Parts: sequence; C-alpha cells; structure tokens
Amino acid sequence: MERAPCILISDDEPLLVSALNREAKRLGLCVIADTSSRVLELAAEHQPDVIILDVHQHKDGRDLLSALKQDDRTRELPVIMLSARDDHFTRLLCLQLGALDYEVKPFDPSFLRRIARLANEHAHHTHPVTLH
Repeated sequence: MERAPCILISDDEPLLVSALNREAKRLGLCVIADTSSRVLELAAEHQPDVIILDVHQHKDGRDLLSALKQDDRTRELPVIMLSARDDHFTRLLCLQLGALDYEVKPFDPSFLRRIARLANEHAHHTHPVTLH
C-alpha cells in the first residue's frame, strides 16, 4: 500500500499549526507538527515530502532552512517558508538559502491545496517539484 504524502509543519503558533494540520489531513496528507527544536531531527527521520517552516519562531527559521539544506539527508526536501511579514530582503534570503517558496500569512485558502499537490508530486516523483 502506498503511503500518504507527508508534510512537516514547524511553527510556534499553535492555532495556525492546528488549522494547517486539520486541513492537511482533510486533503489526505499525513502531518508531523512540532516546534523548531526538533525540526531537523524530524525531517531527517521522516523524510517528509514538504516542509512548512515559519521564518520567525523560537529558533530562526532561516537558520533552520540553512541547516536543512546543508544536511545530505534533508538537502533535497522542498521547504516552503512562512512569515507574517512581506519583507523583500527576507524573501530573497530564504530563496537563496534554498527555499522553494515564501508565503506570507495570512495566506490564501488555496495555499494548502498547492502544498498537497506538491507533496503528492514529491511522494510519487511524477513531475518536477514546483509550487505553482
């Protein structure tokens, strides 16, 4: 039996994580949610199809992104950065560090449907991984 595509959510806002978790499960995704303290360990262990990583959380999301992209076990995993601020400099930095995309909160309702499509593509390697 095929495994469900899996996403890892790392954000320190419990209500946002809960809402993303609920909607992702409704879309047929398996969800791993945790604070930044374990995101590197969880990503290496579970190899999620997409990582959703908040820029501003207990540990700086840019540092976590950099660490994910430097680790051979997680380098190829698609990472989508979330931020409450539409900051051009931070967006560019995240993309240069290897993020696939940068989404500003509150995000469009179609955001998680795009994530689900991306996770399915990554899980089944049916197309090159793209967000749009």
